[in-house]
Amino acid sequence: MSTILAVANGKGGVGKSTVAINLAGALMNNEKSVFLLDLDPQGTTSGWFKIRQEQPLPPVHDKNLEGTETPRSSHDLAGQLKEISKKFDFTLIDCGPANDKTMRTALALSDFVIIPVTPSPYDVHSVKKMVEMIHEGRSSGALDVRPFLLISRKIIGTNLGREAREALETFHLPICKTEISQRVALCEAGIVGQTIQEYAAGSPAGTEFKNLSKEVLKWRKQN
Repeated sequence: MSTILAVANGKGGVGKSTVAINLAGALMNNEKSVFLLDLDPQGTTSGWFKIRQEQPLPPVHDKNLEGTETPRSSHDLAGQLKEISKKFDFTLIDCGPANDKTMRTALALSDFVIIPVTPSPYDVHSVKKMVEMIHEGRSSGALDVRPFLLISRKIIGTNLGREAREALETFHLPICKTEISQRVALCEAGIVGQTIQEYAAGSPAGTEFKNLSKEVLKWRKQN
């Protein structure tokens, strides 16, 4: 049975697609099969997967990683996930930038949700609505998802990551130990339809996603 993990935040520009794609690659490196499900109308993840399919050389045709080539809607999402879960160890859902019905449906069907937050006072404040939605859903029994905050797009050489972590602690949700930095290698990998593990596994970006995958595998083991 597939572990379903949503990557969600009501705000755009926080690196959701980058996290979903490269976490999938890191899990694949741990010999886990992964399906990437794109629920974002902008289609970043599905567009990346389409580019990936057009590349002529390995390792980009690894059968342990599959995904949608066009964004999916919330219609019949439960049925889609049921079929996917029969074939893959993990299903990663890239949610769109809105606290809408599609996101709520994805969260209701997920075991875990990673909430990327950039280390900016504005973005830390903007995540409040989503955190409240999850707290309310869990309190009412409508949601059983386990949420984890993730510092994303951290700028190297600044104290913003530490300051953001201190601010996020006020939400009383688990915060990933791993922090994802804003790195050129992630952009370069995306352009050629590769994950950072395929493009530059030994790079700092590759190490960050390797560490994030270890955290996720630990959550799964404890679940």
